[in-house]
Amino acid sequence: MKTLCFFAALPLVVVMGCSGKSSVDRSSSPEKPAAASSSASADSADDTSDTASHANESAVALAESGNDLAITPAVAALMSDAEVEQFVALMRPKVNAFCGDCHVPPRPTSSSQAEWRDEVEQGFMLYRTSGRKDLEVPDQDDVLKYFQLQAPKRLELPVSIDDYPPSPIAMRVSEVFFKDSRPSGITNLKWMEIGMKDSPAIVYCDIGTGAVKAHWPQEEGAPTLRLATLFQPVHVEACDLDADGNLDLIVADIGEFNADDSDLGQVIWLRRVDGEERFEKIVLQDGLSRVSDVRPGDFDGDGDIDLLVAAFGWRKTGRTFLLQNEGVDQKKDKPFSLREVDDRHGPVHVPPVDLNNDGHLDFVALISQDQEVVAAFINDGTGKFEDHVLYQAPDPAYGSSGIELVDMDGDGDLDVLYTNGDSFDRGPKPYHSVQWLENQGSFPYQHHSLALMPGVLNATAGDFDGDGDQDVVAVSLLAKPVRDSLKGRDTSSVVLLRQQPKFKFSPFQIEAKTHQHLSVESGDFDDDGDLDIAVGNFLREGSPQLSDLKIWWNTAEKQ
Repeated sequence: MKTLCFFAALPLVVVMGCSGKSSVDRSSSPEKPAAASSSASADSADDTSDTASHANESAVALAESGNDLAITPAVAALMSDAEVEQFVALMRPKVNAFCGDCHVPPRPTSSSQAEWRDEVEQGFMLYRTSGRKDLEVPDQDDVLKYFQLQAPKRLELPVSIDDYPPSPIAMRVSEVFFKDSRPSGITNLKWMEIGMKDSPAIVYCDIGTGAVKAHWPQEEGAPTLRLATLFQPVHVEACDLDADGNLDLIVADIGEFNADDSDLGQVIWLRRVDGEERFEKIVLQDGLSRVSDVRPGDFDGDGDIDLLVAAFGWRKTGRTFLLQNEGVDQKKDKPFSLREVDDRHGPVHVPPVDLNNDGHLDFVALISQDQEVVAAFINDGTGKFEDHVLYQAPDPAYGSSGIELVDMDGDGDLDVLYTNGDSFDRGPKPYHSVQWLENQGSFPYQHHSLALMPGVLNATAGDFDGDGDQDVVAVSLLAKPVRDSLKGRDTSSVVLLRQQPKFKFSPFQIEAKTHQHLSVESGDFDDDGDLDIAVGNFLREGSPQLSDLKIWWNTAEKQ
């Protein structure tokens, strides 16, 4: 998985003005299922796991209860409790109609009282500049009062560095350095074969230097090679795009890291030069707004590889596209045609999968920004899709940051491992967490909260303790001012969620305080029969001498 969320995911408090109808057929949004606990109660594997599980369950309950805090009249000293309740009841339908026209209405408890002034001002500004005139606009001061009356004075993080005990899995740590003139900004890791040397490599994108690199941890000398220098690569996949027998690389280049509506994003083909250990750069599509993800697959059923593209965009731009292969193996001038699949801005990840086992390649999309939804796109076999909601987050500023498709419960179908911890706009929140969307054979999926983790950006699943079920490793990223502000009340930056009987997950700390990771990957890097962990360091404000990657080598005895 293992790529970035998409920075400055705009917390739209009030409606910014909807664009036209989407190009997909959308099913009616089903009622959102109630959040489930992380598991049914069960005996823990050991005392440490039991302590960690109870601490996690208490923290999750605390954070979830904070979503429905009682009305707080602190900002309206001249109003009685009854007057506050009357005012809120009067304003609620007006605010929900105005602020919930294009997305779910924001929860007053998602921000502190002080934060709501900027949020409301931004929302009204976006509506004024959208050109829309079709909504009944409530009084801005009344809207601000509505949110502040119900907001907590401050948002406290419900977990601290001491809440998750050290990981019980024995590991040794090493780092991967690559001498460069600028600090690294690793956005994506992929453990995969690329047809070079005699073993898989950790292939990764470095937005800080523009490089796509490959590291062979098990080879003599553990070499790291620069495969290509692009502009701002953020995601890489391997496939034989031109069917010549050589593995190529497909790269999403965001074009502009910071929040922007620019059109500098590209989809790039790194074509393997036959008989050589180098790649030729070919731009397949440019003029896109902040490309966050690209995935290969035969979506139209004609036998060749198409490319699914997530263009994150910002306020006015952002779409999900299909680049249909029109004959790249025939050396055509324009081998791909671009077609819009979904018109919502903010797509982060678009992993392909045949969800309904009909032989046609579907995909799951995480769409953030104000939408904050995980959706399934069911393919009719020709590359046309119907959209179904798998999970609708309860707030338009939920901070969705990543998904991975994995069979979490071992029942033979793919679930969604989901994180929400984008803190670039609004800092870490008490509801940032690792979540499991369970595939029970129908839409929507069943939601489970696994663990709270402020600033969590990505997670990956695997059997890290060797007991036959899926565990989870998650990583976090917080901006330096936020990290500095957390001194004395810091949280874990790399967390292991160890699965116990009855799908109970116990959180353990692998690393604390660092909070400089956008990406995580796992694999048996040393071929010893267990899963190791690699994380990418995102150090844009740091020193060029700091490492690209940090690897935890699993040295636990086999069970």
